[in-house]
Amino acid sequence: MLSSVNTTIDAIQSAKTSFVDTFVTNKELKEPLKTFIDAQSSYAKNVAKSAYDFFTTVGTAAASVDVKKAFATK
Repeated sequence: MLSSVNTTIDAIQSAKTSFVDTFVTNKELKEPLKTFIDAQSSYAKNVAKSAYDFFTTVGTAAASVDVKKAFATK
């Protein structure tokens, strides 16, 4: 799951980089834009990994709950 999300992020960021390479001719503008795209990629991958880890942990915890014991009444 996480690998397909990272692949999607990479595809989008590659498209952005290609756009910048094609249409931005000024080198003083091109380099900061590429740096910004790299930062976006890193941020998006960190968010995706954190969300994946969180929901995996929550799902594992939810699957291991003893429902009869949790909702038992006396």
